[in-house]
Amino acid sequence: MNGETLDILATWTPFLLQGFMWNIVIAICAVSLGTCIGALLAWLRVAGSPKVSRGAARLSTFLGAVPTLALIFYVVFVLPSDITIPLLDVTITIPQWLKAVIGLASAPLSYTTESLVVAHRNWSRGNIDAVMLFIPSWINVFLISFGASSGASLVGVSELVSRCNTVIAATGTGMMVPVYLYCSLFFVLTSLLFTMLIRKFKHSQFMLRMHEKMTQAHALSVRAAP
Repeated sequence: MNGETLDILATWTPFLLQGFMWNIVIAICAVSLGTCIGALLAWLRVAGSPKVSRGAARLSTFLGAVPTLALIFYVVFVLPSDITIPLLDVTITIPQWLKAVIGLASAPLSYTTESLVVAHRNWSRGNIDAVMLFIPSWINVFLISFGASSGASLVGVSELVSRCNTVIAATGTGMMVPVYLYCSLFFVLTSLLFTMLIRKFKHSQFMLRMHEKMTQAHALSVRAAP
């Protein structure tokens, strides 16, 4: 890269970082939504009636098998942009980024459901180490959703990839490769940082304390069992 290219990238960096923040927000919201619904489905699979358990299992399997981009497009075209509440005469606008969040939530939803069901089985066997694997593995789901958040650009969300295209349109196609390489570093460096944090988190004092508390809780549940 020559000096002019570096100057252009430096000039547009604040604009690109704003889009990158949207990727992070979308990924956090998608994982949070998917985790909450996935935990509910896991509870239905474990504590519900056989019919409810089978229905929850099929739903989580189906959502996990649907391609993320296909689900994003489906949500975008099916959900209206505005919802009017009857009698109250109140109109709620659904932004495109929220629709992208709903579409991206399917993968963490399916993962959370399946992982919590497996964790419950391991808990019943007293295999606390296997139960604890859910926490660092769940963090990996964020990385997957974080990378997939770039698909939101296809439905009009002004995230990093969308802003890359804006920069290229403003500076010329000769900047296409440098801009995409530069922005790919945002994802790569952030993913590497999270990977390092996950490794440290696995061996942190928090995980050790959680392991001790779960071991004690399991021992108490075994003693209280008839």
